[in-house]
Amino acid sequence: MFHTNRLLRCAGILSLAVLALTTPASARQWNPDSRGSALDYTQILHAKGTGQVVVVWWVVPETFIGAPNAQSIQDALSRYVVVGISEGRATAPGAPMSFTQIQDLKIADASGRQLSPLAANAMPPEVTQTIATLQGLARQNLGPIGQGMRWFVYDGSTIHSCQSGKMSVPYGGETYIYETPIPGCAKP
Repeated sequence: MFHTNRLLRCAGILSLAVLALTTPASARQWNPDSRGSALDYTQILHAKGTGQVVVVWWVVPETFIGAPNAQSIQDALSRYVVVGISEGRATAPGAPMSFTQIQDLKIADASGRQLSPLAANAMPPEVTQTIATLQGLARQNLGPIGQGMRWFVYDGSTIHSCQSGKMSVPYGGETYIYETPIPGCAKP
């Protein structure tokens, strides 16, 4: 498979943070490379209170730069906006998390135009393969949160991670914002 261990170690740390919801602490990478900067910025962890957590992950091509055999994933992520989202609740100490079934997710570009997700039966094969790979990586490296993650795919013609703009993800009474260009983009 892809040599994404380094990338996914960060995701593993995110998983531990989710499981340790009792301590409101944060950490940052020291001197991250462009992939680490992109990953750090595009993963949002929102601990909403007593055991409830929302994870929003905009998967961008920059998180796979330099990874062997990842060109097809980078190509798909450069043409489509892929967002993974998970909302979990701890039901009791030591008990498995329960997850909200997220049926629909709208995103908006810098002009405020809402985009609807591509239908599963309308996705090109390379996007379907990318989602399958991402789901496997999320399940393996994010633990319970990764298992509860739902993936949405949008046409990427108006939202690009390394071009000036903005993407907003309204969900659960919050609006999660990504300003672009994101950290990790090549400097002009």
